[in-house]
Amino acid sequence: MADALIDPHILLDQIPTGVIVTDAEWRIRYANESVVRSVGQAREAIVGEHLLLIASSYCRAETTGELLRLATQLTQRPPKESVVRRLPFHTAARRKFIRVQVQPYQPAPGVSGFVFLFRDATPEGEVDEMKSEFVSMASHEMRTPMTSIKGSLELLLGGYAGELPAEASELLGISLTAVDRLVRLINDLLDISKIESGKMDLKLDRIEIGECIGKSMRSLRALAEAHRVSIRSERTENLPRVMGDRDRLEQVITNLLSNALKYTPPESEVSILARSENNAVRVTVRDQGPGIPPDQLEKVFDRFCQLAGAKKGSGLGLTICRALVEQHGGRIWVESELGRGSQFHFEIPAEPSG
Repeated sequence: MADALIDPHILLDQIPTGVIVTDAEWRIRYANESVVRSVGQAREAIVGEHLLLIASSYCRAETTGELLRLATQLTQRPPKESVVRRLPFHTAARRKFIRVQVQPYQPAPGVSGFVFLFRDATPEGEVDEMKSEFVSMASHEMRTPMTSIKGSLELLLGGYAGELPAEASELLGISLTAVDRLVRLINDLLDISKIESGKMDLKLDRIEIGECIGKSMRSLRALAEAHRVSIRSERTENLPRVMGDRDRLEQVITNLLSNALKYTPPESEVSILARSENNAVRVTVRDQGPGIPPDQLEKVFDRFCQLAGAKKGSGLGLTICRALVEQHGGRIWVESELGRGSQFHFEIPAEPSG
């Protein structure tokens, strides 16, 4: 006798991973038993509702707000490829981490939507949290002596102890360069720790993104001259303002521009363009470097990622850029073609008119 066919929904109800399927309008079309138990509502009350309505109900007691923030970002800017995030989920009664994977689907013309997979990631999240706490503590302890060493080297090179032999000045200059690199690494580690622990507070204000671009360009003038690369800026007229943290957006722009300068050959140009795009302000930094291989495009924003042929650095700069942009409710991505350079884009929601 032929084996009876098993309803796939019955199988999905047996797995611990939460599964939600939505249509293109973010209406829930299926939720498995794991989701039903977590939400605490009947399946009939979940299916047919908008994803954000169910998410806001589920996250009512959640203190970090990361899961609801991710759901809001996804509905505002639907992903075109798989998105994976590990998020903290803390309430008064429990403290855990959740791994969320969102996958667009289109099984047939005119039929599309999104599949959400949720699973508990508390053990790995706690391990990473302990690592972050250790890195933060160690970085704090290192920053003070490094700042003192840097100041002493600058005083010596400035003639505080009298004129130095040429050989001594050269050695002190090498030491100062190394200390500068260590200080930048320590600051990057502290930024990552703040972001991952949710302690990175943004000081939001109405700002012109063009002003941030101008200040970042001025701060990199010496680096651009050292690399013999020019920076060209363009922006469309009547660019809307954004609600953002001026210092942190300047940090993002400066990081993207300095990376572009490192990879662009001498006597070439780096360009930065700001324009309005779908109720957002998009900034694009374009270089003329060697480009990024297609199989490495997804890795460029990962922590401590050093791609083949990459210049020396902490491997944290782009990770910090992504975190800061996402904290502003935006998104960041890269497009590249081998031999034809790379384009890094990020978007920040425009300030609502009126």
